[in-house]
Amino acid sequence: MKTFQHLRLATLLLASLSAAQGQVLATQRAGFALPPGQVAAPNTPGGGVVVGNNFYASDAVNGFRHYKPSDAANPDPINTGTLVFDGDTSHSLGGTSLCIFFCHVGQIAYDGNQTVYVTAYDHPKGQPGSLTFPGVWRITVDRISGVVTPGALLVPNAGLSGNLPTSTALGPDGNLYVGFLKNSNIVRIVNPTLDPTNKTQIVQSVGTAPNGHPVRSLAFVGTDLYLGTSSGLAVIKNAVASTCLGGCNGVAVSDGFPGAQHVGLATDGLNRLYMAINGQGVWRYTISTGAMHLISTGGNNPSTGVTNTFAFVGGNSNLVMLDRLGNLWIGDDTSDGAANFSGRTWYISAGALSRIP
Repeated sequence: MKTFQHLRLATLLLASLSAAQGQVLATQRAGFALPPGQVAAPNTPGGGVVVGNNFYASDAVNGFRHYKPSDAANPDPINTGTLVFDGDTSHSLGGTSLCIFFCHVGQIAYDGNQTVYVTAYDHPKGQPGSLTFPGVWRITVDRISGVVTPGALLVPNAGLSGNLPTSTALGPDGNLYVGFLKNSNIVRIVNPTLDPTNKTQIVQSVGTAPNGHPVRSLAFVGTDLYLGTSSGLAVIKNAVASTCLGGCNGVAVSDGFPGAQHVGLATDGLNRLYMAINGQGVWRYTISTGAMHLISTGGNNPSTGVTNTFAFVGGNSNLVMLDRLGNLWIGDDTSDGAANFSGRTWYISAGALSRIP
């Protein structure tokens, strides 16, 4: 009898643990051969944004890129259907064979209206005849038409481009915070909406990530800035404080994955972080309790029905973004960034997320 009771308790415990870690399958929204015959596809998506009824992803080859519905009559392309590469240059910026403005783009920050900030980490080369200006860019996206207008290369003489900016977040103070692939520094760009020649648009040092590790992604929760680094999750408390001028260094956060590359971050702005952890899938961290919950390790290709595992790129920012409706967007790359058109974009609806405890 005792053995039976022990077995029953063990079974209940395993069932409880399994339920606690219940996950959802993502739906692949863009990629090579989706739909069948589609060739152009994302290249290592590093960030994303939904403006109006338009989805944009940053790209390691083609800059800031618009994806249109494969079915032009789809009335709800943000929530349903396949998205394909949009060749209309008025709806995208950067990339092409000449890499004009920039090619490689990382995380994206958005003011919720029509202003978007992108981090371009190109090395200053590109194709013959290219005009590449890596750094941090402000661009405008028309909420109705989806037309993209280049605004300005922010603080072009501040030396940001040489450190390969790849992560960014708009702070509650209205300033823009930036992290880099080449070092562990976090800086703020004060007054990013102003003309970059204006003397009040300056760069200030905030602090560094723990142990000198490069930053892959940034996210604000209140005034606290969370860092996804090459070695884990960290936070700079009250990063917007006027006293944060170089000495506000990140402190490691215990989330159960020490040493793992945290390559993408998104937040509900209140109490939860969604994190792409290289080799582990997407997890949710609840700040108030420190609880971790597995969200998803992969998803379905709607054309083939095949379930695939996420393949995040360890050395770059990877797309993890919550849109205004609470849907979660995820990007990865099956070639680890080595081949063109091997990136994928995924989607988990707000409804599916709400069913996870």
